[in-house]
Amino acid sequence: MTGPAPDGDRGSADADIADPDTYVDGVPHATFERLRRDDPVSWWEEDHADGGGFWAVTRHADLLTVSRDVGRFSNAQGIRLEEMDAEETEARRTMMELDPPEHTAYRRLVSKPFSRRAVYAYENAIRVLARDVIDDALAGGDRFDFVDRIAKQLPMRMLGTLLGVPGDDGPWLVEQGDALLGNTDPEFTTHPVGLVDTEEFRLMPFRSPAGIELFRYAQEQARIRRQHPTDDVI
Repeated sequence: MTGPAPDGDRGSADADIADPDTYVDGVPHATFERLRRDDPVSWWEEDHADGGGFWAVTRHADLLTVSRDVGRFSNAQGIRLEEMDAEETEARRTMMELDPPEHTAYRRLVSKPFSRRAVYAYENAIRVLARDVIDDALAGGDRFDFVDRIAKQLPMRMLGTLLGVPGDDGPWLVEQGDALLGNTDPEFTTHPVGLVDTEEFRLMPFRSPAGIELFRYAQEQARIRRQHPTDDVI
């Protein structure tokens, strides 16, 4: 975005955008404003990781140019700040880390369930899910933790709806999602990266044992779909 930052604290104009801790208190809008104005394509050393560094492209027009020029700008080398060797990069590769024509082929496979018509078809199911999540939160009284009871529940359970997995699996998906994305927080995982040895999980997403559990779950869902095909994303 090149417009003005939202009202409120815009942070320091000299924040280290390569440091994850920078974002604990919000996006350093003042820093990005300065970069867009004075240094729109800047090099950043990764002092807080094992990698060498990265180029930060901060103007909208430049971002469009880079994202559309797959001949000169590749995603296949990896897109994460985390430094990974070739084996890890290949094992943990997602669609976002592919270039055409591989990316095009995978995108074609999953595009139909996300067409405008298909998304409209999910509207009623998502409304029902949202109502159920809110009702569950209110069942304990008028006061509740919004993040824990709403913000954490709705996205993962909505994803489960799009994937067509059983509704009863929703709480488990939320738990595994927390463990996967909160891979450095002992509150969410028994194997926090940086605090315990996670070498055995290095080929899993986020170096998390939750990656193994979700992979096995996906394999089982795929097996069921092969026996009983459906029109959901899986």
